[in-house]
Amino acid sequence: MGAGSWGGALSIVLARNNVDVSLWSNDPGEIDKIKRTRRLVHKLPGVVLPETVTPRVELDSFIEDADLLLVAVPSKFIRPFARGVAPLLKGKPKIVVSATKGLEAGSLKTMTQVLEEEWRGAIVSGVVRGVAALSGPSHAEEVAVGMPTAIVAAHADEAIAHTVQETFQNPSFRVYRNADPFGVEIGAALKNVLAIAVGVSDGLGFGDNARAALISRGLNELSVAGVRLGARQETFMGLSGLGDLVVTCTSRHSRNRKFGELIARGFSPDDAEEEIGMVVEGRTTVRAVPDLKTRCQYELPISQEVFSIVEEGQNPQQAVENLMMREIKPE
Repeated sequence: MGAGSWGGALSIVLARNNVDVSLWSNDPGEIDKIKRTRRLVHKLPGVVLPETVTPRVELDSFIEDADLLLVAVPSKFIRPFARGVAPLLKGKPKIVVSATKGLEAGSLKTMTQVLEEEWRGAIVSGVVRGVAALSGPSHAEEVAVGMPTAIVAAHADEAIAHTVQETFQNPSFRVYRNADPFGVEIGAALKNVLAIAVGVSDGLGFGDNARAALISRGLNELSVAGVRLGARQETFMGLSGLGDLVVTCTSRHSRNRKFGELIARGFSPDDAEEEIGMVVEGRTTVRAVPDLKTRCQYELPISQEVFSIVEEGQNPQQAVENLMMREIKPE
């Protein structure tokens, strides 16, 4: 559910595993184009969808018979989407997998928590066996063409995590299990904010030293915040923490890094996202930074400066000076 680049790439992974896949979008024009061309032209150029992937615009045409529902809807739309789907959840018991990265501003709920809240009736009735998270360093452009990728399937129930692991695992897509879905999702959300910071640094013409400082201090920032919110420390040393942070901060495919780079070059946030041409997930998470700081009772200096740049129009050069001239302290 969600025919963006990530939803499309994961549908290809499943098709390689001999799974019959329905790929849903709420845009009839987009679905018609996918049916005609077998491509996601502007999202995964050059990639042809396997014949076992069926594009659909009607949600109820496949939900009842599905064994697994994969949600790859942008985070800013996740709650209204989930609310609209709730009445359609019926039929055989199924596992839900969230492949969306982000935090809901205000509530600070992760994407699986939002789905669990909106789909509680289906969970209680047994139609939904559980909601797992799928996350890690995994750019859709590389996954779609079969480049080696490692990722994490996270759920507190090991049997559910193991089922997701088995469903997606193949020779080019390695899946690990993790019993800390909250930590996995916190890492996945906050690394996008930090990647915007690295993009700003790159856009200002800074070098490897600045990038390394932002990544290492950013890892500390998201780890402390995550642990204070209830996640496990070791989760942030894994694929969904350190791994996802590194790839999002350094890759040419990273929308979040590109977003920060464009802002440093003078683009407004709206113009930067329009230039990229796809949803920048980190922008939604940036809006949650003040609430996150209050909730975890910890300074988030890098994330706070990103908020001030993106949401308050602060000059990026001033943000750099603010970070460099903070009170000196032990590492």
